[in-house]
Amino acid sequence: MKMKSVIVSAAVLGGLFSVSSFANVVAPLSAPAPVKFAKPAPSEVVNPTGLSRRHEGETVHLSLTIDETGRPHDIMILSPKDQNLSRSLLPAVAQWKFTPAMKNGAPVATKVVLPVQLVDGPVS
Repeated sequence: MKMKSVIVSAAVLGGLFSVSSFANVVAPLSAPAPVKFAKPAPSEVVNPTGLSRRHEGETVHLSLTIDETGRPHDIMILSPKDQNLSRSLLPAVAQWKFTPAMKNGAPVATKVVLPVQLVDGPVS
């Protein structure tokens, strides 16, 4: 049997970053402006075809880069490593669309880890 659909069960987790400044011994530095960062989020999901029922209920962790336009690149399954799952899931995820990450109001590329739960049935 084949699974009917896949549901994104958790929000996209943006990469963490830190801003550091070096002290200037001669003149004091003013405090840096805070960086405003908004995480990317899935806006359009394409369901994979041909998934085995043995994957039903599994949570799969994907690593991907979401570019400034909201397109995914460099998609990899972190766990579990299964060739059949990769053949079904990766082409579908490559068609997904995201709202891009925003840094200080401008879209930026971001590397993310996305947990996806595979379920049988319609998205509710």
